[in-house]
Amino acid sequence: MKRLALTATAFALSASLLAGCAVTATPGAAATTEPATTESTATASSVDTSAISGDIDWSALPTTEVALTDDGLTITEAGTYVLSGSSTGQVIVDTDGAVRLILDDVTIESADGAAIRVDNAETTVIELADGTTNTVSDASTRADEEIDGTIYSADDLLVTGSGALVVATSFADGIVGKDDLTIEAGEITVTSADDGIRGTDSLTVTGGTITIDAAGDGMKSTNDTDPGEGQLVIAGGDITITTGDDAVKAEQQVTISDGSLDIVSSVEGIEAPVVVIEGGEISISASDDGVNAAASEIVTSGLSITISGGDLSIVMGSGDTDAIDSNGDLTITGGTIDITAQSATDFDGTGTLTGGTLIVNGQQVTELTSQMMGGGGGPGGGRP
Repeated sequence: MKRLALTATAFALSASLLAGCAVTATPGAAATTEPATTESTATASSVDTSAISGDIDWSALPTTEVALTDDGLTITEAGTYVLSGSSTGQVIVDTDGAVRLILDDVTIESADGAAIRVDNAETTVIELADGTTNTVSDASTRADEEIDGTIYSADDLLVTGSGALVVATSFADGIVGKDDLTIEAGEITVTSADDGIRGTDSLTVTGGTITIDAAGDGMKSTNDTDPGEGQLVIAGGDITITTGDDAVKAEQQVTISDGSLDIVSSVEGIEAPVVVIEGGEISISASDDGVNAAASEIVTSGLSITISGGDLSIVMGSGDTDAIDSNGDLTITGGTIDITAQSATDFDGTGTLTGGTLIVNGQQVTELTSQMMGGGGGPGGGRP
């Protein structure tokens, strides 16, 4: 498996590529093609996916137009597929090559499991055609409950494009990548019965407008067995999360360097063994901890929160809650942090404040204290 880069570079797609082929979809079989008589009306920018799966020359691969039917579609050959229309079936990808799905005003209301299911691919790109709104929903039950996303990929998945994607989930999760999942662009709305967007080895957001309303966790990376995986990176985009559990969570590390993150409601706002905040506009409303460094199954030591930049606003619910809680070290060297809470900071290791601006309940403070109450309390130390 090849690692995801933080960004993918857009390049122009020539009109000749979109001429493509007409297609007849057969359930459970590969799409069969006939010569096309008209050009595709999809207007979508293409994506250079070399950063995630080696050099892919899309112009060397076929482009096929597919008008979806209720029979669904199974793709067994590499290439670009321009999808339009509606279906109560599934779009299934099963190939050793690279596949790009351009969604051009697509509606998939799957009656049998995931709406889009990638069983195997070198990498899969879901591209949202400019000016289109694409809606996918899944069945509330399925034979294989391991396939738990409305959009589910067993391999690397990249979502991009300037169109819109609406994901409605009744079984479990919205968008699931079992390897590396990257969101580069698009207007994406996810409403889920459990988690919103989940990448296993990594979840990386570099752009787009993302709105999540999840009964479980909002965004998460879940690999808790392989050292160095379980990474969640936000390096751009505008993200809004309303969740019944944790909003942003990783089993190994969360890194935020840019973008806008608005956590409307959560139990834990941001949680991982290691949390690094370098930039971005972040607002958090939480009922337990706003930012929390806590052990996971794979990371039990070296827990830390490091804030070196960005604008961070945290509003905590009443009770035994902490705005910033590290079960290890807490280091603040930059940024602006505005906290409204009964307990502003708590740390079990070393707490240092050497830069930035820290405001607690309207009062600027210059020294970290453990379980600081409105800027008061004694210095340093762990929990009792």
